[in-house]
Amino acid sequence: MPDPASSPTLDLTTTIEFMNTAELDHGISVDHLDSTRAALDWLQAWADLDPADVSGSAPVLARVVRARAAFRELWVAVVEHRRPDEGAVREINRVLRHRTQLEVETGVDDRGLAVYRLSRRFAGDPVDCALAELAEPLAQALGSPESIDRIRTCANDECRWVFFDGSRTHRKRWCDMASCGNRAKAARHRARARAGETAPESPPNDA
Repeated sequence: MPDPASSPTLDLTTTIEFMNTAELDHGISVDHLDSTRAALDWLQAWADLDPADVSGSAPVLARVVRARAAFRELWVAVVEHRRPDEGAVREINRVLRHRTQLEVETGVDDRGLAVYRLSRRFAGDPVDCALAELAEPLAQALGSPESIDRIRTCANDECRWVFFDGSRTHRKRWCDMASCGNRAKAARHRARARAGETAPESPPNDA
């Protein structure tokens, strides 16, 4: 893994992308991390992992998939207003123990004055480090009353993407209005038309 001094802490958007690597495509399960190579490539692209530092073994993939499942379980438990599985809580806490250490570095500028910068150091397993960087934004969101109220899963049962509701009203139901939202509106319109409640016209396209 590259020197974390040059790698900022990941944000919640990246963690959400990680959870959504297991998704439903029109109701069919799709896993974008279906091999160790796919998992390492994803962590390289999104979490600065250097695959050269990792042996491509099945236990590595199992570790990544286990962490992803735990993250998603905690997220969905919030949406469903229930306690999460204790195993998921233990797993995210295990992952968080591998976070990089924050250090202060000092130097001097051209005028001879002291300057300071923060750096991140890690000497352990690079996959554990990458997973910990992904876990930290989720842990921060779970611990923030303002953020936890915006945790969502798409209301489309054939999608169920996880997303963060950044809308003004905090009432967003769909991961994407242009796809899942409009499909749901169209389905409701067809159902009403079949029931004779409305004429079979084009569905509304309001947000």
